[in-house]
Amino acid sequence: MNVLSLLKNKQKRKLTRHEKFVLVIVLCAVLVGTTLPGRLIVSTSPSLNHRIFFIMSATHLKTGDTVVFRHKITEPKLIKKTLNPNKDQFIKKIGCASGQTLRRVDKMFYCESNWLVEVLAKDSKGDVLPQFKFAGVVPANNYFMVGDNPRSYDSRYFGFVHADEILYKALPIW
Repeated sequence: MNVLSLLKNKQKRKLTRHEKFVLVIVLCAVLVGTTLPGRLIVSTSPSLNHRIFFIMSATHLKTGDTVVFRHKITEPKLIKKTLNPNKDQFIKKIGCASGQTLRRVDKMFYCESNWLVEVLAKDSKGDVLPQFKFAGVVPANNYFMVGDNPRSYDSRYFGFVHADEILYKALPIW
């Protein structure tokens, strides 16, 4: 038997059920191994209750969704003392979306009639925090962001986040 006849015989042979199963597993492992690492994000901030997120395109956003966004911090004290000035990415939940009514009553923010967060006067170092004051309908293409932690640095201090600043929707994994 020559090499050509061996190749012809191999081409005619069908894969067994076990070989097909192994082939599918290998293909899935390659696919997951090449795409999954670029779709995971790890949050080291205590702002949210979850730490690992699967990121996807930021479409059809609504209240309660977790998103990754860029937001320029303009408060000089906070840039110096609290935040890394080279890192302007945040991960927070949408507390109130465009078209919904956001109210601030004393130190509390509400979206529609749902309590969101309490505003703190000072940070953990005793420095005075900026205060976002707003009452009314959230403007088009804007979102009020909140964290799970009472000390989260979010929209109650820096205001609305525009839709253009949102990079990804983030689904909590762990």
